[in-house]
This record gives sequence, C-alpha cells and structure tokens, in this order.
Amino acid sequence: MTPGIYHVKFSSSIQAHGEGMAVINNGTVNGGDVGYVYTGNFIEESGGVSSTLRIKKWNQNITSVFGPYPEFTLNLKGSLSPDQKTFQVSGSSPQIQGATINIHGFRVSDTV
Repeated sequence: MTPGIYHVKFSSSIQAHGEGMAVINNGTVNGGDVGYVYTGNFIEESGGVSSTLRIKKWNQNITSVFGPYPEFTLNLKGSLSPDQKTFQVSGSSPQIQGATINIHGFRVSDTV
C-alpha cells in the first residue's frame, strides 16, 4: 500500500455511516474522526490487505457506527487497487456480536 494520508468512509450493518482520516505508513494505521481514534497495523497479502485496529472514543458526545461502545477492536480484510492508492476492507469486532463494517479508503496526500 502506498504510504500517505487516506480519507476513509465506513458503514456498519446497523445502517450507520461515517468518515475520517487515516495515516498509513510502514505497516501502521493511525487516524480518527469526530468521536474516535484508530490505531493499529496492516499486512499486505497477495493483492489484498488485512488489518487489526483498536478503536477508542475520545469525544463522549459521539456514538460509533456500532453504538455506544467506548473501545473495541476491528478485524478487517479486503483488497487494494492495482495502483495501491485505494482499498476496500470489511470485517467485524469480536466485542460486538453480529455487527459488520465496510470501509473504503483513498489516498489524498503524502506524509512528511
């Protein structure tokens, strides 16, 4: 995956959606949105990517796309575009039974 700053859009199986920003570089993911921060890692696999993210609430007035959870893990798997500047992943949280998430990201900038 091309290192950089990515705009991410996500939607959950409970009909909620949101968007945020993520910095992806050297196997790490760091980002956030108006209510949560995301930290974790990703691994490139033949034409695809997998990731484990820790999602943690920073703004007590915001509810996640999964509901009022203060912290949870996401296990994600998906594909990269041929130029490795966009991705599509989906997955779930072991702490939130029955809910799934889809995330689409596209690269908007280099990092310093």
